[in-house]
Amino acid sequence: MKLSGSQLFWIIVTTEVIAMIGLRISPAIVISKQDAWISMLIGGGIGAAFTYLFVHLSTLHPNQTLTKYSQAMLGKWLGRIIVLPYLVVWYMLSAALLRSFADFLHLILVDSTPLWMIMVLLIGVTIYMVYSAGIMGIGRFCEIMGPIIFLTLIVSFILNVGNVNWHHVLPVYFDSGWLNILKGSFAPAFWFSGPFTTLVIVSFMQEPQKALSKSVLGVVTTAFLVFASTLMVLLIFGPNLSAKIRFPYFMYVRTIDILNFIQNVDIFIMFIWIFGVSAQLSLYLFIASYELTNWFSGKSWRRTIWFGAPAVYILALLIPDETTLTLYDKLWSSMIFPVCGVGIPLLLWIISVFKKNSVKQ
Repeated sequence: MKLSGSQLFWIIVTTEVIAMIGLRISPAIVISKQDAWISMLIGGGIGAAFTYLFVHLSTLHPNQTLTKYSQAMLGKWLGRIIVLPYLVVWYMLSAALLRSFADFLHLILVDSTPLWMIMVLLIGVTIYMVYSAGIMGIGRFCEIMGPIIFLTLIVSFILNVGNVNWHHVLPVYFDSGWLNILKGSFAPAFWFSGPFTTLVIVSFMQEPQKALSKSVLGVVTTAFLVFASTLMVLLIFGPNLSAKIRFPYFMYVRTIDILNFIQNVDIFIMFIWIFGVSAQLSLYLFIASYELTNWFSGKSWRRTIWFGAPAVYILALLIPDETTLTLYDKLWSSMIFPVCGVGIPLLLWIISVFKKNSVKQ
């Protein structure tokens, strides 16, 4: 299984931009108000820096995933302990994403369909994609859907230019101040780099020397799209209303109306959303299955899917309400990312560089 540089780029864009636009805009506006677009730019820069760390660490260990090179550096048991939090996070994140998007579909599109049935259909598509094609299939799918998502977002910005109100983003900086702008950038920054996926998928690169540039470019492209989406939402609704809307970008698309002819564009966005979330769920399930197999020193990662997919479905079904998902977001920012996104990768990077220098000497 090999990935091209283009596929890595579009995997990052496709799997991150949908979640960022769907779930991260409103919380940022609550903190930064009309300056949330600045927070997104700062968060994108921080996310690119984290991505650089993840990819550089992976390139120090060619053709090895996180599970393999952590055991090679730290020993079998300590290496496994280091990886265990990542496995828990990938399965928990898959469940949270499945439940969040199922709630979105149930609320907006198919309110008469049972929630469990929506999740069955989504997890079924995910199992098919991962089992049949693995990371190569996910890469090819993102290579097709990524440009479509990119163009769809750009067109949605252009179609609503006539409805913008620049007074909604004024005054710049003075009402929020640098402290609130910085606080508003932290949560997006922790998501722009993805849930540590590059620690695994870089090992599948056909040309590993392109991994760093393609990954950082993917994060920068995602940050630009999220920044533009946040700015347009603010220009249409203003900070006070935007902060209260659960899915502000989707409601923004519903306001598009040109001469009573171009309307109901949200139905196209809905299909794009479904494709993007399917790619995201497939990537998380593949990584979790592949690394869990390596963790147990197994031979067939496809067999692990039949354990992992039902576990994700059951976890999503057990989530009682939106408050639990909000608590998961807080746990991500306060504990999960500082440990799995900063502490462990930085420790592994220091050890890797030290050992590499020792070998040269």
